[in-house]
Amino acid sequence: MNKNLFVAAAAVAFLGSAVAAQAQTVGHIGANYGRTDLDVAGLDADADTYQVEGAVRFDAGKLGAQIDGAITNYDGDDTSFGATGHLNTKVGGGLIGGFAGVEASDDITVWGVGVEGQANINGKTSLYGQAGYGNVDDAFDADIWAVRGEVRHFVTDNFRLTGSLGYATVDVGPNIDTWNAGIEAEYQFAETPFSVVAGYEHSDSDDINSNADTFRIGFRYTFGGTLKDRDQSGASLGSASKLFGAGLR
Repeated sequence: MNKNLFVAAAAVAFLGSAVAAQAQTVGHIGANYGRTDLDVAGLDADADTYQVEGAVRFDAGKLGAQIDGAITNYDGDDTSFGATGHLNTKVGGGLIGGFAGVEASDDITVWGVGVEGQANINGKTSLYGQAGYGNVDDAFDADIWAVRGEVRHFVTDNFRLTGSLGYATVDVGPNIDTWNAGIEAEYQFAETPFSVVAGYEHSDSDDINSNADTFRIGFRYTFGGTLKDRDQSGASLGSASKLFGAGLR
């Protein structure tokens, strides 16, 4: 477990060093708060989530690279550390590549790898998708297969609207299938690098008779350009944690 946390922490630390070392970088750092209302077999529960996170895109030779990381606290008690590394190449007006990441806490560790792609449609809209395999190797052993897609529309260069849809299946003997859908808006204030973000996500699993609603607000500092610049440069790729349902980002 200590080794897993070290890997996650080292990747987050590299995020900061990459910002300082690269002349042409684009990315953000931010803080989020989320409120989740959960219903499992008719029993209601709720949880507060606090998160600091960031991402940076830079050149790695002839390839593009992104490192993102997050530290997430649940109800002021459990804390998890997540990090994802991405490598990709430009294809037309978009990109295609792969990623690998980890989400680790005291109780559970999820490793994940996958492929992803992004297409910029018309200067105002982009499509992003990722698909991957994850493995849980601590308290219990489970395989996870997941796919997720986003449609991002820029009302202006600094006002982004996003819709997302995802599916995951967890093999723990019987399979547990989960769907999720969400909406999000981010607005960067004129002549500043600061933005606010708000979102809502619903997830549902008939296999365990559960559903959850998560409301999220956040604050970000963007470096290297506008929100649209961040997106089209390849600095807004999804984390492994988000794909497998382990974090706000």
